[in-house]
Amino acid sequence: MLIIGLDIGTTSVKGMLVNENGEIVFQSSEKISLISPKPGWAEEDPMQWWNATEKVLFKLSEFAHEKNEEIKAIATSGQMHSLVLVDSKGNVLTNSILWCDQRTYKECNEITLKLGGKKEVISVFGNSILPGFTAPKILWIKRNFPDILQKTYKFMLPKDFINFKLTGQIFTEPSDASGTALYDIKKGFWAIDKVKELGFNPGIFPEIIPSNGLVGRLKDDIANKLGLSPDVKVISGGADNACAALGIGVVSEGQAMVSLGTSGTVFAPVQGGEPDADGKLHFFEHVVSGEKYYMGVMLSATHTLNWFNEITSEKDLIKINECIENIPIGANGVVVLPYLNGERTPHNDPYARAVFFGMSSSHNKWDIYRAIFEGVAYGIKDSFNLIEKFGIEINDVRITGGGSKSKIWRQILANVIGVNVKTMMTNEGAAYGAAMLAYSGLNNILVEQIAEKWIKTNEIMNVNNLHAMVYNKYWKIYQKLYKKNRELFIEINKIMEEEN
Repeated sequence: MLIIGLDIGTTSVKGMLVNENGEIVFQSSEKISLISPKPGWAEEDPMQWWNATEKVLFKLSEFAHEKNEEIKAIATSGQMHSLVLVDSKGNVLTNSILWCDQRTYKECNEITLKLGGKKEVISVFGNSILPGFTAPKILWIKRNFPDILQKTYKFMLPKDFINFKLTGQIFTEPSDASGTALYDIKKGFWAIDKVKELGFNPGIFPEIIPSNGLVGRLKDDIANKLGLSPDVKVISGGADNACAALGIGVVSEGQAMVSLGTSGTVFAPVQGGEPDADGKLHFFEHVVSGEKYYMGVMLSATHTLNWFNEITSEKDLIKINECIENIPIGANGVVVLPYLNGERTPHNDPYARAVFFGMSSSHNKWDIYRAIFEGVAYGIKDSFNLIEKFGIEINDVRITGGGSKSKIWRQILANVIGVNVKTMMTNEGAAYGAAMLAYSGLNNILVEQIAEKWIKTNEIMNVNNLHAMVYNKYWKIYQKLYKKNRELFIEINKIMEEEN
């Protein structure tokens, strides 16, 4: 017996076949093209997601047939926030406006004011209204293309659109719904009163079912086309961050996922919990029933390393890691504030910029490389610091993302945050978490039980307490660098705007 986990990402659709022991037996992917009609705009054609999904599923189906295995269930993960609009016949009405689109600052401010201000918005939705979220996108469509919104039968998130194409049924689930800025995070369903205040039709909102709930079975024509049984169950699935956390076994309070990719995120489940009134941390629903999570986001994690690689023309990551190991902790007094493109957590400051502090003629590029690794770790610690203020004691940290391949970076992170850092035997991202939800929904088993059976530790980087004490001193300098330069960031931006 096999199950399928899908991930509808920004750059590709990925799919994997997983057996009942949690072993990945086959994978396939298809690329997706981003559309950017104007600066700051980011769109994709939902039908391209579907065409890519069909190709991926056909390859998975072929492999299963070759191995004489039967596929029993599918679940899907997908990029959060991105908006899909369909008419009553299921036709897509416009390109999807993506999570990374920046056109809706005006709509964000309008929604915030209309709904009673930032604190009221956070208390209901769990987050400030940001351009990436779904609500301001709907308002932008309403203002600029009212005819499209009038034709809209339902709005969906990307993975829900794929589920609809597979089954003909339209549902969403809490982890994706909570990222729309239209979902009451405390009550656990759509904030209908707020929706009406914004002039949105509540009828376009999809029904919410559990993340491991049954959407339906495959449509006959889709099953025939893909070589699958029409009895295959389609399970709802979840948002990409939540599925990625599930995929490495981060399912309960006290655990955390650090994703060290282009950006850096900290994902920490909580039983109950309250939104961060200052809006520095995101607060969303997990795919684990009854769990929510705090999430901190730093905008330039491995991006900072990649940027410096371009400057130095260093491409050999093995060499970089070996040379960094020869530099003492604290990078010989160099501290890097890695705010190349502003910062989200903890400052929500688009004007913040990078600072390379403490350099002298005695330093070389390897000192700077080490300082970049450490600076990113300090940024991750900022999120841990905020999460711990909510009374959450994190004692189990699991790392994923491209940066997690660096052993020295993992060790630096463990020493900076003061918690042992684990890598897992299976580290395949959101599609694997979706597969776990498919197995859960198919067999009516709690995802926590599946995680305990499927997820195994690979390597642990233990905290060096002496190094941790030194790093804590550097982290405090790191924090002061932003505070002392905050006004200067704004000032230099004004000068640049005047000159341009």
